[in-house]
Amino acid sequence: MVVHGVSMGGATTMMMSADPMSNSIKDIRFVDDCGYTSVWDEFAGEMRNLFGLPEFPLMYSTSIICRLRYGWGFDEVSAIRQVAKCRYPMLFIHGDSDRFIPTSMVYRLYEAKPDPKELWIASETAHARSYMNHREEYIQRVGVFISHPF
Repeated sequence: MVVHGVSMGGATTMMMSADPMSNSIKDIRFVDDCGYTSVWDEFAGEMRNLFGLPEFPLMYSTSIICRLRYGWGFDEVSAIRQVAKCRYPMLFIHGDSDRFIPTSMVYRLYEAKPDPKELWIASETAHARSYMNHREEYIQRVGVFISHPF
C-alpha cells in the first residue's frame, strides 16, 4: 500500500504514518510531497508572511476558540511528532523554492523521522510543483522508493 499526499495531503499522510495498521497490510510506504511540520507552524508563518503579524495574541486566542468549539487546538496537530513515531518507509519531496511551506520544514521532518526514509529536494520548484516541473524524475524516484525492499 502506498499513501501519497501533496501539501495538506502530505501533512495528512504524515499524520497517519504513526497510526497502527491492520495486520492484513503487509507492506506500506508513505510519500509526503511538501507537507508542513504542524498547523501552528504553517498558520504562524502565513500570518507573518502575508500580514506581518506576530503569533501572539491571534494564534493563541484562535487556538483556544478552536479548542472550545471543535475540541482540539492548533498545537495538537503536529506532523513532526507523528513522523518521529513512524516505523514505515517514508519519502519526503519538497521544492527548493517553496514559499508557502518553507523548504526548511522538510529538513526538520526528515531529521525527526527514524529510518527508513529518503529525501528529494526538487530544484527550482515552488509549492506543489515537483511533479509538474520534474515529471520523469518524480515518477522514477517514487517508483524506485515504492519498489525498494526495506
